[in-house]
Amino acid sequence: MTLREIIRYAGTLYGANILASVITLGMTVLLGRDLSRTDLGLYGLFQVYFLFGSYATSAGLPSATVKWVAGRTIDDGEFLHFILVRLTIISVILYAAAAAAMSLGDLILGAALAALPAFHVFNIALSAARARLKRRTEAGLLVAASLSTSLWMFIFLLHVQNQWAAIGGQVIGAYTTALLVLIVALRWNLPRPKRPGNWRAAFWRTARPVFLGSTVFAVGDLADRVLVQRMLGLKALGIYVMALMLFNVLNKPIHMLSRVLLSHFSQAAGGAPDAGAIDIARLNLLVLPFMGLTAAAVLPRLLPLVVHRNYAAAFPVLAVMTAVIVVKAFELVHSTLAVARDSAVSNLRAQCFALVTYGVLIVPLVREFGLLGVAWAVVLRWLSLAIFQRQDMLGRGVQVLPMGLLARAGTMYMAALALFSIAPWWMGLTYLLGGTVARLWSIPQAVSFVSGRI
Repeated sequence: MTLREIIRYAGTLYGANILASVITLGMTVLLGRDLSRTDLGLYGLFQVYFLFGSYATSAGLPSATVKWVAGRTIDDGEFLHFILVRLTIISVILYAAAAAAMSLGDLILGAALAALPAFHVFNIALSAARARLKRRTEAGLLVAASLSTSLWMFIFLLHVQNQWAAIGGQVIGAYTTALLVLIVALRWNLPRPKRPGNWRAAFWRTARPVFLGSTVFAVGDLADRVLVQRMLGLKALGIYVMALMLFNVLNKPIHMLSRVLLSHFSQAAGGAPDAGAIDIARLNLLVLPFMGLTAAAVLPRLLPLVVHRNYAAAFPVLAVMTAVIVVKAFELVHSTLAVARDSAVSNLRAQCFALVTYGVLIVPLVREFGLLGVAWAVVLRWLSLAIFQRQDMLGRGVQVLPMGLLARAGTMYMAALALFSIAPWWMGLTYLLGGTVARLWSIPQAVSFVSGRI
């Protein structure tokens, strides 16, 4: 894809994610009003189990699907047979684990495990749509997923005002979305399944390090919530979960963009037109951090009007966590390049290094700064990941971005974020002007982007 095509595709996803985020934000407000901090903390535990399970049981299939389908190097019928068999095996294992957890009395873990088969159907379908550049289909499914989950949560909230309203809504919403995916798939004229050929070994060479890296990442996410609960209590976990829910609204377009870039770089590896990684990174550093600073300025002033004051402590935590966005704007280019260039092991090694760094920092930071310490530990974890990842890719001969790009963007972002408590409305403008002075981008390029001339 050219840069214009990437912007068009990402713009469609941004539009869908804005709508989905509005829906999700509205549901977050309702949960914040109707659930206690303890209930929200228990819902946070469900999310921990669900997130960890989504990575640990994916077998790396979503990312490998994007790479191999976008590259058009395997027969569609063979790939369909391969995916259906793997999804069936994963689902049987998950249902058995869910039944075991519920029989042992851990209903929250059981609910998370039971929701995962439906999530995997949805996630792999999205990956296939993205690989084939079906941007309208993907955007529609994203909105439908947020709408169905929020609708079910709202229905449950009418009957119960505890953690099961949120958990039940997410579980039933996952199956509603999976059913919608199957209905849409029937309109794609799917090929007849065939027995897979000799490409499976190469597929697993892509999927395996992606899977292991994702699992290592999920271990870190599991650790911070468990540590908050143990060191600061369940009510503090509820505040942290609120901050994470708000951050995840910002993180959605970044997550989707990473898969667009994976499709782009995978096609480019086969000789398709290749927009430069440096141009993509500069565009990311222009748009994504500005979104984070805008959210850090607006949400603490807007949400207290509708969310219970018990959650006021979540907003400083959110402001610190938005610094992750500037790192991700740089890192996601490297992550997708590594997978597309068959060097996904760089991502795995970087995740392991970042987890060790996080493990060393998290306890002293929490003891010193409480929840803000957790947020800073997360930021430093992502920063260490980005630095190690770049160096590992450089050693493997894979194209990398100049480190000065991240250093200048990070400096400008921290300068802007320092205005959070005294002049929040100036943060976004400070970052844009600082980025211009630091030559992260030029004003003419920014005007061309906004006017659609790129």
